[in-house]
Amino acid sequence: MAVTEPTDNRAKLGAICDTHIHIFESRERYPLKAGELRSQPPDAPLSRFLQASEPEGVRRVAFDQPSHYGYDNSCILDAVATLGQDRARAIVAIDENTVTDAELDALHARGARAIRVNYGYRSTDPDITRRAAEHARKLAARAAERGWHLEFLVPNRTLRDLLPTLAELPCDFSVGHMGVFPAAQGVEQDGFADFLRLHAQGRCWVKFTGVYRISKAPGFADIAPLARAFVQNNPERIVWGSDWPFLSHLDLVSYPQLLSLFESWVPDAATRRKILVDNPSRLFGF
Repeated sequence: MAVTEPTDNRAKLGAICDTHIHIFESRERYPLKAGELRSQPPDAPLSRFLQASEPEGVRRVAFDQPSHYGYDNSCILDAVATLGQDRARAIVAIDENTVTDAELDALHARGARAIRVNYGYRSTDPDITRRAAEHARKLAARAAERGWHLEFLVPNRTLRDLLPTLAELPCDFSVGHMGVFPAAQGVEQDGFADFLRLHAQGRCWVKFTGVYRISKAPGFADIAPLARAFVQNNPERIVWGSDWPFLSHLDLVSYPQLLSLFESWVPDAATRRKILVDNPSRLFGF
């Protein structure tokens, strides 16, 4: 696909990577899973994502499997094929109880480099901690063998309960939406210091995603202390993602706004490059 040149000096940073986007193509070709969905997905094909991201200097992407497709990763794997593996990777959803090594190897060949451990961030199910821990333990060694990581999206309370499990995983792992720590509660809130200690150890990656999911303040201004705390703690283990197409939050944010917000948290150009370019290159094997 043709690449649109950015309109500002972000091009000087190199190949910026958006590590967290969802796409939804033709329902006939890629049917949604049966049963109740967390939300109704918008019309969000790859072409629309490129129109939004390329003018901002984004050149690489990690497609994140949305829950709407269940274990059928066809849509994002086809998108990787369209862009090519020099530009794209996939974060897949798999059944940890049935997937075979041959299936994992086939996914690797098609650009998969991570597995979602996705229980949503708003659930109040008291059993999520046990389920997520069991899910991760069944997959972690197999992910490590392939140089993959696990990506967690769980409620904040669950994340805090999972910290001992996460500390023992034999593979790298990422945590979406800054751990879903409510921005309004600041850096002194319960569990934040504990999570910083885990983040400092090296296997834990923090994803700067989902700002509208953790903040209700005008301009998401109250996120800055959390973001800066993570940057000071371990800038080598942070990546950025837009969470496009902003499911259930379509009217709250724009793609340019999200990158500008990130730049306000990270004024140093070298650190920006690390988070936007170098870190995702290492994490996803570009």
